[in-house]
Amino acid sequence: MEKDSIRRILVIRIDFLGDMVCTTPLLQALKTRWPQAEIHVLANKYNASVLDNNPAIARVHHYVYSKNYEKNIRPGFLNYLKDRVKLIFTLRGMKFDLLVIPNGGMNKNAINFARQLNVADCRWHNADTEFDDRVEAHVSTRPLLHEALSGFMLVPELGKPDISQLRPYVFPCEKQSAYWQHYLGEKRKPRLGLFVSNKSAERRWPLQKWQSLSERFAENCEIIVVLSPQETLADEWQRNNSVRCITTQTVAGLIAAMTQLDIVISADSAPVHLASALQIPLVALFESRPEKYRRWHPLGVQSVLLHEGRQVSDIAVDAVCSAVTKLLEEISGASAAVQLQEQCLPPSVERSVAV
Repeated sequence: MEKDSIRRILVIRIDFLGDMVCTTPLLQALKTRWPQAEIHVLANKYNASVLDNNPAIARVHHYVYSKNYEKNIRPGFLNYLKDRVKLIFTLRGMKFDLLVIPNGGMNKNAINFARQLNVADCRWHNADTEFDDRVEAHVSTRPLLHEALSGFMLVPELGKPDISQLRPYVFPCEKQSAYWQHYLGEKRKPRLGLFVSNKSAERRWPLQKWQSLSERFAENCEIIVVLSPQETLADEWQRNNSVRCITTQTVAGLIAAMTQLDIVISADSAPVHLASALQIPLVALFESRPEKYRRWHPLGVQSVLLHEGRQVSDIAVDAVCSAVTKLLEEISGASAAVQLQEQCLPPSVERSVAV
C-alpha cells in the first residue's frame, strides 16, 4: 500500500484501559509510516482518556453500546438509538482508507460495528489467528506474543517490530500533574506507589501483605497507597500513619498522580501499563501463567516481573521486598539499597529490564 494512498485510518479499541495503553505503540507506528494520514480512534468513555493530548491522534470517537447502555456517554435506550445511528453515519462520511481492530482476540462488538462502516480495507484477527487465553487449544498451540504486537501483525506495512524497543505512550495533563505535585508536597524520600485495588480475585494481593510491605519500607521511603474510587479499605489504611492514601476519580487524574511516583507496585492491571508509558520503574505481580505474563508484561521500562503461583496472592512479601530493593538500587544508587538490604530476604525473581 502506497504512503500517499492512505489519508484516514480508524483504529477500534473498545475494551479495557490497559488494552488501550498497549495499543499506543501501534498508533505511533501508523503515524510514522503514514505521516500525512489522520489517525482516528474509536474508544469507549473509560479508555478514551489514555489518548488525551496524544499528538499522533487526530480525533477520538466514543463507541455506543447497543446493550449495556450505562457504558455510553449518554445512558438510556433512546439515547443509544440516536447516538449509535449518528456515530455510524459520521464515521461512514469520513471515508476511511484503512480500519484496524488490534485486539489479539476477536472482539465481536468491534467487528460487527466495523462491518457497518463501509471501509474497503478492514483488518482484524480471525478464528485462525486470534489468541484467547480462555481457550486451552490457543494456549497450548499458538504463539504467546505480547498484546502490543497483535495490531502490528495485521499491518505488515509497518514491518516487524522489536518488542524490546516498543514502548507505550500517555501524555499527562500538566495542570493535574501540578495539582498532585502540590498535594503530595516536597519529596524527601523515594515514593513507592502501592496499587492495592483489583477487581479480579486471581490478581488480588492480600491486604495483609500490602501492609507488611509498607511497614518494611516506611522508614526509608514515602508510601503512597492508591485506591480506586470504589475501594472500601481506606479507613483501615488510614490508621497506619506511615502511609498516605489517595483516590483519583478519573483516568486523567490517575495518570497525573502517577507522575509523582518513583516506583510502582501493582498486580496485572492498568497501572502496570500506565507506569510503563510514564517510564516509572515497577514491580509487576502476575499469576504464574505464561499466557498472562508473556502477553501483558511491562514494555520499555525498568521492571521486575514476579509470579510464584496460580494466583497473585501466592507471591511472597519477601519476593516483592527484594524486587523493590533492586529497583531502589537502580534509581537511588547503591548506598540507598544498602540501608534496605537487611529488611529483605533474597528470593529468586524473574527480572525483566527494558531500556
